[in-house]
Amino acid sequence: MQNVWGMLRSLAHVAIIWTRPHPEVVAATDGRRIWIDPALTTAEQRCFLAHEAIHIKHGHSDCQSPAVERQVCLEVARFLVTFEDLQAVAGWSTCPIVMAEELGVTEQVLLDRFATLDGQQIMTLWPPSEHIA
Repeated sequence: MQNVWGMLRSLAHVAIIWTRPHPEVVAATDGRRIWIDPALTTAEQRCFLAHEAIHIKHGHSDCQSPAVERQVCLEVARFLVTFEDLQAVAGWSTCPIVMAEELGVTEQVLLDRFATLDGQQIMTLWPPSEHIA
């Protein structure tokens, strides 16, 4: 499991403010601060903090286009869920809810991680012989 707090320590100039930034937004950044809803679960906090930290690492300080947001989401997924960790969990579960919980991420981050896999990685996780009845 990747350490979000280590990533945040590398951004020493960034302050984390534990308050919801907007009624419809649970986390945001202006490049110097990250606002985050303290009511989020630990997994949600981890995922949203990583998301905002990656925005900061890319120099983003305001809203981004949907294409940029998608790229950030995929980068967050690759950072938070290593292939090795995914492989270990996939060895005993195929339920996305269980897998996400075990990996300490949200289901959406897990789905984003699946979207980053290439064909060989998918075959490694779920060989075709397992799906033949």
